[in-house]
Amino acid sequence: MQTGFKAVLTRELARMRSESIYLWMLLILPIGSLVFFASMFAEGKAENYAVAIYDADNTPMSRMVKSWVDATPEVEFTNTVYSLEEGRRLIEKGEVFGVLMLPKGLEDGVYSGDPKKIVLFYSNLNLSAGSGVSVATIKTIKTISAGINLQKRLSKDKEMYEQAFESIQPIHLDKHTLYNPYINYAYYLATALFPTMLLMFILGTTIYIIGSELKYYTAEEWYASSGKSVLVAVSAKLLPYTVIFLIEVIFMNTLIFYQIGAPQNGDFFVLIFTEGLFVVAYQAMGVFMISVLPNMRLALSLGAAYASLAFSFAGLTFPLLAMHPLMQGFAHIFPLTHYMNVYINEAMKGLDIIYSLPSFAWLMGFIVLPFLLIPRLRAFMTKDKYWGKS
Repeated sequence: MQTGFKAVLTRELARMRSESIYLWMLLILPIGSLVFFASMFAEGKAENYAVAIYDADNTPMSRMVKSWVDATPEVEFTNTVYSLEEGRRLIEKGEVFGVLMLPKGLEDGVYSGDPKKIVLFYSNLNLSAGSGVSVATIKTIKTISAGINLQKRLSKDKEMYEQAFESIQPIHLDKHTLYNPYINYAYYLATALFPTMLLMFILGTTIYIIGSELKYYTAEEWYASSGKSVLVAVSAKLLPYTVIFLIEVIFMNTLIFYQIGAPQNGDFFVLIFTEGLFVVAYQAMGVFMISVLPNMRLALSLGAAYASLAFSFAGLTFPLLAMHPLMQGFAHIFPLTHYMNVYINEAMKGLDIIYSLPSFAWLMGFIVLPFLLIPRLRAFMTKDKYWGKS
């Protein structure tokens, strides 16, 4: 019988063709997930949040405020209500994200020097919607208020425009938004969510293809075909999956940079190299887990828990610097954390590669980890007491 790297590779390609589960794990589900989420984030930024309007004043001033707020990209007045209680019920039913009340006497108060308070109630259960509605409304009201004050000063005090403007805003803020000036959710969510989806399939597939050898009593045959070399057996077995997932990573880049339009300010080849390390690192973690737990069901459960935590500790939705120091250290056990650090440095910031060297070291460390368990994996391949466990 032919043995060695080529024999294991040929054997694995035959196994891949023999069961439809490989088609689902390697192509249909990963690519389908990427396309699905790319379509979800196609708009980039969520806009036109539904808000109810309660205009108790119904004057030219209140209609102007209503028109200006409605003109913002974030707010769309979809319901007119005639009491705050009616607006509250709409928020509770989830039909609107907030209700804006323009009080009776709004216009009279502005001109008499006794201004009334405009009231905004909004739900912050959805942080992006609540923040979008509140920020857009507050900025618009402040702009209108500043304009009214400016008109009063120009008409009463006969000030020059520049003097009047300086008096209502004596301190200016020169604000510069770096790396994501369009406040595009896809730039930071999709770029972390896409590799998170892929890592789930990389990790799960790796655990399955090795665990199935143990479960179905074929581990000894696999080991024998390698010439009794654990390194040859594992590397040849994983190679076709590595190639497939690398192709899917390139497809992921196409979606991120061309469909979503995320910036790419760094060295593209460094990014591809990092993604190669990312794929192999998660394959290595899959080998490590099945080497620790030779039970495919338990190893898959461990892999699912490990994969699901990765996105939370990537530092995109909740910054790592804001976490407890213990949690900051815990984040380092996930290859995704280090991949995202390189991605942000390269694609978003365009920094020199030297800033990413610690992350490269971590990714390579994950790849080395399974080598520590080679004797244990050899025992699983050769001793039948480890076989047949579901």
